[in-house]
Amino acid sequence: MSSMTEERIEVVDAQVHLNQLVPDWRTASIDSVIATGVQVMDAVGVDAALIAESRGFDAKMRPALGPELPNGAIRAECPFSERAVEQHPRRFAYLVRIDIKDPELDRIVSEVRTRPGALCMRIVPIPDTGEVASFERGEFDPLFTAAEAYGVPVFAWLPARSHLLVPYLRKFPKLQFILDHCGVGVAPPHTGQIAPTLASSMTPTRAERVAQLDLVFDLAQYPNLALKWSHAPSLLSESGYPYPDVLPLLRRAIDAFGVERLMWASDYTQARAETGQSWAHALYHLLDSEQLSVAEKQWLLGRSVRRALRWSTDA
Repeated sequence: MSSMTEERIEVVDAQVHLNQLVPDWRTASIDSVIATGVQVMDAVGVDAALIAESRGFDAKMRPALGPELPNGAIRAECPFSERAVEQHPRRFAYLVRIDIKDPELDRIVSEVRTRPGALCMRIVPIPDTGEVASFERGEFDPLFTAAEAYGVPVFAWLPARSHLLVPYLRKFPKLQFILDHCGVGVAPPHTGQIAPTLASSMTPTRAERVAQLDLVFDLAQYPNLALKWSHAPSLLSESGYPYPDVLPLLRRAIDAFGVERLMWASDYTQARAETGQSWAHALYHLLDSEQLSVAEKQWLLGRSVRRALRWSTDA
């Protein structure tokens, strides 16, 4: 499934909203979308994927993933992800979303890794909802206390706000954090209008986003932080495929973090919607690059996410 013939390179995509793969995803049967997903992964050369199940946001900019509890918290459900893991345990795992206001937060976190294929959680604080202010005030402490206690790694979407993670990196040294999407601000979409949940996180120019990346590299000093190298072509490139201006920045990321703490993700359905980028282009500008060694590709494209999430190949 890879273009390399010298050594096997397992390709593990560290984020795909796979349930949104097809145009009629809201009404299509789960099994049919999963089947299509497997076919596309086989065609592209993706061996396994971490599903970030997403059904958009409600009117209050909260993830529309489950019922609202009496106190206003959303308790997320992942029926698509659970079914995908049931059908293809070697191909899929998934992340969960947990509301910091959930009254049973400790129990919910404690049960994450008891579910087949559930490996980690993701936080997406949005400024408009007050979540970023909560994050700054330290109100995510209970969530991270539980995550550290139960060994649940945390993906964190903090575009151009990566510095807000520093107090938590220091307070929870045994908790594995992964900074999403290179840690830089959102780029303006190539077509259409920016989504309301993204607008307050936009950084208009590439130059500004590259400057933000320098600040992300400073965070490499914290050994419990890894970096998800995703959306780099749209965020950090002004060139077409194979995005030659991205590779020098990736080399700097490798120098800062070590390739063992860098993991590739396509975030394909989102990249497709924002820029029209194909899943293959997201992958092959790295897989076919002569500027990366085979060992670096093995880590970047698979080993790093498996190690960070303790994701066994024997599922």
